[in-house]
This record gives sequence, C-alpha cells and structure tokens, in this order.
Amino acid sequence: MTVETHVDRARDRVAAERDATADERRAYERFRSAVASVPTVAAGDGGSAGNGFGAGTGSGPVGGGVRAVAGGANASSTDGCRRVREAFAETVRPHSVPDGSGGEPLLATVREELGDSVAVALSPKTDHDFTRPVASAVESAVDDRLAELAVFDRTLEREAASLRSAGETVHGVTDWLSTADETPLSALGFDDLRRRHEALGERIEACETLLADRQSDLDRTASRGASVGLRQRSTVAYLYDDFPVSHPVLSTVTRLVETLRECGRAVRDHLVRRA
Repeated sequence: MTVETHVDRARDRVAAERDATADERRAYERFRSAVASVPTVAAGDGGSAGNGFGAGTGSGPVGGGVRAVAGGANASSTDGCRRVREAFAETVRPHSVPDGSGGEPLLATVREELGDSVAVALSPKTDHDFTRPVASAVESAVDDRLAELAVFDRTLEREAASLRSAGETVHGVTDWLSTADETPLSALGFDDLRRRHEALGERIEACETLLADRQSDLDRTASRGASVGLRQRSTVAYLYDDFPVSHPVLSTVTRLVETLRECGRAVRDHLVRRA
C-alpha cells in the first residue's frame, strides 16, 4: 500500500507552478510582440513633452523629463502608450493578478512587473509619446522578466528532479515497511530478525543520504548571466509557504528515519531476548 506524504503534495505543487510559469512566459512573449507592433514616433512629435528616457525636448520636466499634465495628453500623441497598456492588461496582468481583482490599478501592476520608470512612461497622467526610447525601455524590462522567469523555471525543474528522487526513496521505504509490518516480530526466527535489523539499517542509511543530498540541493543557486540569480532555498520557501511543514522532504524523511529507528529498537529487543 502506497502512503501519501508531504513529498507527493510538493510534487503536485511544483507541477502546478511550472505550468503557471510557462503560461506567464508565453504571456510576456505575446506582450513583447504586441509592443513591437505599436508604431513609435519621433521625440517631440505631436507637441508632447519628454519621454523620461533621455529623448524629450519639452520644457518643465518633472521626475526625469516627463511632464505631468492636469487634463491628460493629446490622444493622438499618446495612442501608442495606451495600446501598450491595453496589451499589458490583456496578456501579463491576468498572471500577476490571477483572481481578476480590480483592486490593484493597472499602472501599479505595471510597476510591480516592469519597474517604476516603465510605469511612469506608460502612465496616462504624463504627457509624452510612445517613442523609440520608451519602446526600448519596455522591451528591455520584458527581457529582464523573461530572464527571471527562465531562472525560476530552472529552479522548479531542479526541485521537480529532487522531489522525484526523494519520492522514489520514500515510497520504497514506506512500501517495504508496510509489507514487513504484515509479519509480527514474534513470528520471526533469530536469523530473520537479524536480517530485518540489517534491512532497517540499510534504509536508514539511504534516508540519511537523501537528507544530505537535499541539503546540498537547497544550497544551490540557479543563474542566467551575472544579473539574475536565485537560490533554491528561496524557491522552496515560496513554493511551500502554505504547507503545514516548510520543508516537505526534510520533514518527511526525518520522520521516516525516526520510524525506522523505532522499528530497529523493537527488533533489537527481540534479538536480545532470544540470544
């Protein structure tokens, strides 16, 4: 009989997160294509002010060359920024605000995903065009997020492999215990008890090796270039935040070792009494 453990639930959690991450990466790729399809205008066209990325020619700059206006920008001069905001709302936002809640303003989501400067550049409260520097800034921020998602997926892939290995060991031990438990110790002869004790020791050793391997996995770091790095331990903390245990593998295997040692003590007690 197979026993369900925290490791099994962890495997389901990682599989779901990998699917969600793949969906988010595809959403960002669609958004990037949408941004590339929006025409840019030369800085200063349409009478707008600067764009906040060093290409503005207007006067009265506020916060890095973007001029705030009371009544909003001319629709024709800011149409590109509007289209980019709409594309973001259709592609990326549902993955950042998955419950579809309208409580978070769109620009707050843009700021969270792509940074302050992009949020300011795309804001309808600033008077500027969708210039090439603005488009480049958006595309660069998207590239950064795609790189981050790629590194995150690498940690998820590593976690999935670690969980598969742990699951094989854990289920091998629990299945063996379940089968062994069908025969009471009182029904075993001295030699059978000795072999049972040796088998328990082998499985304790396998579990302790697994614990050491797991600790090594947690200390690893996934990276992409010099700018993006993510420790496996950080990913694990995020994945299992709502679990009853913070480290499903370590908790499961530690408890399993305790059970094996209890069984070993019981076997030794029978051996001593029959010696």
